[in-house]
This record gives sequence, structure tokens and C-alpha cells, in this order.
Amino acid sequence: MNTGTGQLPAKKHNWGIIGAVATAIAASACCIGPFVLLLLGVSGAWIGGLTLLEPFRPYLTALTLGLLGVAFYRVYRTPKEECTPGSACAIPKSRRRNKIVLWVMSVLVLGLLISPYVLPRVYAERDAVAVSNSRNVTLTVENMTCDACAVTIRTGLMRLDGVASAQATLRPPRAEVAYDPSVLSVEDLIEATTNLGYPSHVEPGTQDK
Repeated sequence: MNTGTGQLPAKKHNWGIIGAVATAIAASACCIGPFVLLLLGVSGAWIGGLTLLEPFRPYLTALTLGLLGVAFYRVYRTPKEECTPGSACAIPKSRRRNKIVLWVMSVLVLGLLISPYVLPRVYAERDAVAVSNSRNVTLTVENMTCDACAVTIRTGLMRLDGVASAQATLRPPRAEVAYDPSVLSVEDLIEATTNLGYPSHVEPGTQDK
């Protein structure tokens, strides 16, 4: 019985850490989720469903920080009663391990929360590819919610053979693409953005003939 009681403090802070990680992932999924899936080689129009989480980002972020605060409180608070001999709270190494785990997971959580803002600044643009007979087209893109979405679209388009250059912006939500018409078509570009989770269509009057 003493062992079970002694382990309770260790278990109490675990749900706070696990919950914080889960809500941090949900809060950042709408922005960096498509980019991570792109790097993993996963595609499909279903990815656009991640943008449904965008309206909940402020609430998920607040919940994440709240759960993290609870975890810190439970790990660092001074026990009201003396710990049972042999319990987790009575063993210095166990308490030190709990603190290390807490700080490591906190860095992970905060990294997830700020990743949508950091990604556009740290992920460098690829240089344009020389194409002898290129055409230009501007695509109006749907489901864009932050600058990280623009990074995903630009990266995905630049991975296509025949794309000379690609630029994407959030405001307005569009992608300007120079491509080789002998290698791929505008429909291929539209299909590519759709498979990234961002359906698109040609902006009238912006396609070279």
C-alpha cells in the first residue's frame, strides 16, 4: 500500500505534461502539420482538414500553458506532509528525474507553439531552376492560415520537376509559379497544392499563353 501511495505524486504531474504535449500538437497542427507531412512524403486532400483547428489555436495554446503550469506546480511544490519512506517523492533521484523530464517536455511544447512563426524565418527559399521556355501562372490558394502555410506550398511546388520558381504569400493567399509547359501543366500544379491540403485555382488573367 505504501508503494502505491508513494507513486501518486509522480503520476499526478504526468497527465499535465502529456496533456500539454497533446494540446500543443493540436495548436500547431493547422500550420506545421502539412509541412511535416510533406517532408514525410504523405499527401492527400484530406490534409486540408487540419485547417479546421485554426479557430481553436488561441484556446488550445492557453490550455497548453495552463497544463504546463499545473505540471510545474506539482513537481516543484513542497509536500504538505512528509513523504512515505520509499515513495517517489522521498527519493532525490526520482524527483530530479521528474524535473529533467518536465523541462525537456516544456522545451518541446514551447517549440511546437512557436514553430508556425519560426518556420518561415528559418526555412530558406530554394533557388530558381533554369528553364528555357517557362510560363507563369498565379494560383489563388485556399486554406492558408499562416506564413508557415506559404512555406509548405512553395516547398511542395519547387519539388516538382519542371517548376523553375515558386513564391507563395498569405496576404493575398496565392502562389506565383514559373514552370516548363513541356514537363507539366497548370492542372499538375493545382493537383500538387491540393495534395498538400491547399486547393487552388488559376487567378483570371494571370496565365501566360
